[in-house]
Amino acid sequence: MYLGKTRLGPVGPGYYRNGLGIAHKGLRPFWVMSLVLLLLVVVSIFLLTCYVAALFTPLFKLEDVGFQGLKRVSSKELLRQGGLDKGVNLLALNLREVKRNLEVLPWVKEVRLQRELPNRLQVVIVEHQPVLLALVGEGLYYVNEEGLLFKKVEPADEHAWPILTGLTERQLTVDRRVPARIWGEVNALRELLSQGKDPFYPHKLSEIHYDPDCGFSLFTLERGIRINLGKEELAQRLNRLEKVWAELEKRPEALAVKGISLQYGRKVIVHGLRPEGPKKGRG
Repeated sequence: MYLGKTRLGPVGPGYYRNGLGIAHKGLRPFWVMSLVLLLLVVVSIFLLTCYVAALFTPLFKLEDVGFQGLKRVSSKELLRQGGLDKGVNLLALNLREVKRNLEVLPWVKEVRLQRELPNRLQVVIVEHQPVLLALVGEGLYYVNEEGLLFKKVEPADEHAWPILTGLTERQLTVDRRVPARIWGEVNALRELLSQGKDPFYPHKLSEIHYDPDCGFSLFTLERGIRINLGKEELAQRLNRLEKVWAELEKRPEALAVKGISLQYGRKVIVHGLRPEGPKKGRG
């Protein structure tokens, strides 16, 4: 139905005049939006009230913490470090903060947390796995598979890995990792040694020495024999070393061996053996 014209233009069905004679349009959408907003406010207040009530109900008090992956870290240490005391409200726990606090522990590499309502928290711990020790300055450190010096070795700690020497504090990265290039060379050598035979890595070596100019030297755990490998053709040199060692074990004077040098191409030098002199006849 046509309602005529006003100073504001044509007046259609969506217009009405208020007491001041001013036309307005679209009251229905305005009221719909207002009702929707009011409903959202009511629902939000209801949910907030429920959450606050849940924080004070004994139903969600932490009663049990389950741990997985523990070998070197104790559950008592984790509970204390994470503030996971019994009676703490499970919903109020800041899991990001708990995770951050737990990952401060030296042996802890990664933490995964999961709430199991109403009153249980599941904690999965991924520990660092040492592959070497590293002597840097006056400190001895555990080194994981990524080249990270993650913990200083204490007197009561386990010392079951060869010691990587030759590194300096200046060579380490800001987060105390072995530089990628050096660690790549160390890992390549570790891989070759792991495929070898006695007296080689891992259980028969006491030290792996790195020198940027001269390459690698190995020290056997028994008798401290130094084996100079150099920098190039490590696979071939280790193969020759195995053959030389097998021959030495057949000789009684092998106990006199002080060192073996393989950095001179295909030449192998055994240090400590005395050349056999002429046999004397009986008079």
